[in-house]
Amino acid sequence: MIFDRVRGLQTKDTLTDPMAGFFVRKYLKGMNPIIDPFARNCEFAWPYTNDIDTSTNAEQHLDAEEFLKRMKDMRFGGAILDPPFSNHQSREIYGSENLYTDPAKMKRIEMELGSLIELGGYVVKFGYNSNFSHKSFECIAVRLVRYGGSMNDMIISVHQRTISGDWF
Repeated sequence: MIFDRVRGLQTKDTLTDPMAGFFVRKYLKGMNPIIDPFARNCEFAWPYTNDIDTSTNAEQHLDAEEFLKRMKDMRFGGAILDPPFSNHQSREIYGSENLYTDPAKMKRIEMELGSLIELGGYVVKFGYNSNFSHKSFECIAVRLVRYGGSMNDMIISVHQRTISGDWF
């Protein structure tokens, strides 16, 4: 497993941080198509972008779980999984509490997302942990992005699909 720790730039649009953007491009460049259920204004996975906030540039504006269920007949080479990390972050970005901090909801989202990824494909996950619920994936890389002071680090984990089928 690859692990590194870098200095980052905290931003509402995660992939505008060069350290985060580099990691996504490293693992997802050339993987087609890509899906992003929490895209905000990131167009890396266009047109398979979604964000519940209708003021963002995402193609769809659905609950992430519903968006992924609508994609059930498609297969993707990779995915970006960048939900709001906490209620505090959700209030700051979206102005409301975060339904995505519910562990059961995030597990369902991860299971739906994992089922859409082709064998050998990647999920690049952003958050305060490196867990990924779908058992067909192996964590192959972790980047710890530090911001300094008393700010929480961001964990970027890369999970590769190593088992075919829908084994959970």
